Order: sequence, then C-alpha cells, then structure tokens
Amino acid sequence: MAGLTCSPSMSPGRSVITLKMKGPTGMSISGDNDQRASPKRRTDIEPIAMRVPEACRYLGIGRSTLYVLIGEGEIEFIKLGSSTLVLTESLKSLVERRRDGFDDSENVK
Repeated sequence: MAGLTCSPSMSPGRSVITLKMKGPTGMSISGDNDQRASPKRRTDIEPIAMRVPEACRYLGIGRSTLYVLIGEGEIEFIKLGSSTLVLTESLKSLVERRRDGFDDSENVK
C-alpha cells in the first residue's frame, strides 16, 4: 500500500523523496498531511511576548495608539536586537485595569 515517490524540489538538481500511502478511501495521502488525517491534539501555547503588529491585533488598536501606551508606561515591552516585543501579560493587565475602572481619573470633574 505504501510507495516512495520522488518529487522535484525548488533548487535545480535536487529532489525530495516522500512516502505515499493509500488511505481507507483509496486516495493517496502523504506523510506530510498527518495532521489533517488525525484529530488536532496540540495544545495552543500563548506567547510570553509578541511583536507590535500582533499586539495591535490582540487589543484591536492602531500602531500609534500602542506606542502612546508604551510611552506612558501602560504597556511593558522589551527590545531584542531591533525587534520590539510587547509582553502579553502587560496587555492583559491593561485591559483589566481599564475594565475595572482603575483609570476613572478622566471621568472625574
């Protein structure tokens, strides 16, 4: 039921050998598609830090607003080389502070 197939790779003069098998329906499945054939059993791991575009999507805010919050000390970040990484826990903390009314100073007259 299993056979080897040789497929050309991106670089000239080289090829990749993959194992092809016939599934229960008679369709061939490759070893690379095992995650499609079996149920997903991986647990998603939340990152400790994320880049600026991901942090913006996480909070649903724009890039400039994120940098304003960083400048005000509302959000913690680290620099690794030229990359700015925003701490996930800091983003969650910001949402909780704002949600709990911690920042009600703007509403006081």
